[in-house]
Amino acid sequence: MIDSVKGYVRSVGSLGTVPGLMSLALWFSSLGALWLDHSFPEFSNNKAFSYFYTDYDTAKSVLSTVASASITTLGLVYSLVLVVFTTAAGNIGPRLLQRFTGDATNQFTAGLFGGTFLFSLTVLHQTDESFVPSFSIACTFLLAGLSVLQLIYFVHTASINVTVDEEVAEISTQLEIDIDALVYQEAVDQYNQEVPERNNTGSVVCAEKSGYVANLKIENLVQLGRDNNDFLTFLHGQGEFILKGQKLVRFNSVLSDEQLSEVSDTVHNSVRVSHSRSPDSDVEFSINLLIEIALRALSPGINDTYTAVTCVDRISSALASPVKNGLRDHVRADDDGVPRLLVPGLTLEDLINTAFHPLRRASSNNVLMTKHIVDALGRLLEIAESDAREILIGHLDLVLKGSKAANLLKVDTEFLAARTDKIMRSS
Repeated sequence: MIDSVKGYVRSVGSLGTVPGLMSLALWFSSLGALWLDHSFPEFSNNKAFSYFYTDYDTAKSVLSTVASASITTLGLVYSLVLVVFTTAAGNIGPRLLQRFTGDATNQFTAGLFGGTFLFSLTVLHQTDESFVPSFSIACTFLLAGLSVLQLIYFVHTASINVTVDEEVAEISTQLEIDIDALVYQEAVDQYNQEVPERNNTGSVVCAEKSGYVANLKIENLVQLGRDNNDFLTFLHGQGEFILKGQKLVRFNSVLSDEQLSEVSDTVHNSVRVSHSRSPDSDVEFSINLLIEIALRALSPGINDTYTAVTCVDRISSALASPVKNGLRDHVRADDDGVPRLLVPGLTLEDLINTAFHPLRRASSNNVLMTKHIVDALGRLLEIAESDAREILIGHLDLVLKGSKAANLLKVDTEFLAARTDKIMRSS
């Protein structure tokens, strides 16, 4: 039930739900402020609020001005957000729009202006010649002041949001956190028994709907394996697209129809399937997002090699931890150390191939970009474990072969070959 609510909120869009809820909260708070003014006139006439006490005509004018300015500025805020969306989609990448709709500054700004409009409008409606609510007017002034400060901050952040280097840094920071979490989880996963061989004839649970695997409740699946004294294999990685009726989880044993019906409910409640893919804890999606930005930057229409270089540098930073510590499929055990679940994920080779194959192919004619790819592979090679070294050396070799096949000038191929040779000797 909770996952369904979360899925609905995501489908509506954070830029709609959060400002809406915030506006309603401020609107209802105006009723509380007016109640205080009605119920405790002496509180409203307190010296602290005497500076806001005014006659009916002035109060009406002030409240009308705040209300009209708030709703006008709210329109301006959404217009600026749409401009940022359009600019980001055209120059950086359309999939960044998910990040902007979830931006807390955009949400808070829209909610504050919407709430200020409803607050001041409600106070204005209740103000007449016999009742001028000083406390409510003081709250209106406070909201107006906060709105001005928030507008200044919003314009500042909006200008940053269209700066590609800042966006690349934000994406790569989250990517590093997600990859480090995978590496850490692999390090703490301990089991004291041999992992069972996967039985391809065991019972399977199929998907109820088509979509992307968005989230797994690992603990529930491990407990399911323990309750049935079985070993489960989740057949798809996070972010992978699955079809309704496609095999989702396989048990090592063969279950009866009654048992299969019982475990199917637990499996379906433990796997959230989303209609769209998001960067939340989806490592491959974030890597592809950085690659998309780099490929757009390398296209003839944009021709911004240094943005692509920044993406390569950030990708190498994100890959540092798995290159140094390794990354393999995850076997999860119960509290007794008995293996209960296999969750397939991106292995180290998958990560490196996903990141560098498309970049290498797109930059074979670009000496500057190729040089930075070689440097990035060299940085990773310096800290790599034995398994990773072979993979990285293979990619260095592919980069050199690609530059030769691109018919670059002899001096360029010699430069790249010399740089690669230096890296190999120093590592």
